[in-house]
Amino acid sequence: MGLEPEALLLFTPFKQHQQGMILSLLSQSYAAYLALDPQAAQTWPADWAAYDREVFHLPDTVGTCGFVTSLDAQAIGFASWDPREFPDYGVIGHNCILPVFRGHGYGTAQIRRVLCILRARGFAQARVTTGEHPFFRPAQRMYESCGFCEVARGHRDPRVALRMIEYVLPLQARHM
Repeated sequence: MGLEPEALLLFTPFKQHQQGMILSLLSQSYAAYLALDPQAAQTWPADWAAYDREVFHLPDTVGTCGFVTSLDAQAIGFASWDPREFPDYGVIGHNCILPVFRGHGYGTAQIRRVLCILRARGFAQARVTTGEHPFFRPAQRMYESCGFCEVARGHRDPRVALRMIEYVLPLQARHM
């Protein structure tokens, strides 16, 4: 019997890594999609670079809301969250697993780790969005397997034609 994916992974704070790592992971993870969507290819890399800078230039705020996922001392992905809507909900933000490591449950392990953090911090629900394009079907299945339910579809970024799917997962029992 093999080990669960979580048992194989190490989740380390962003501050233990170098600026540029988040941009690199996102660029590698979404390269196949960017080749299909010229609008996204024009906008997303700059957004990712800005996010990467924020993570490392604001280590006590943005930099505390995520982790890098490693397997055998190699960074294979990362996950992040936005806590600004506490206590109502936490938003699962940028997250990815490098293509060569997909299909082994590592992305699901990352999301489960984020959900544990959000629960422990007292958030009532978690929200996440992903693309509607077939490239994002594995992410859609992953969120659904973690218990998320689809609540909306539509355009979120006027710079890109990609339609998004929004998911919600209750984290805390509501007391009456």
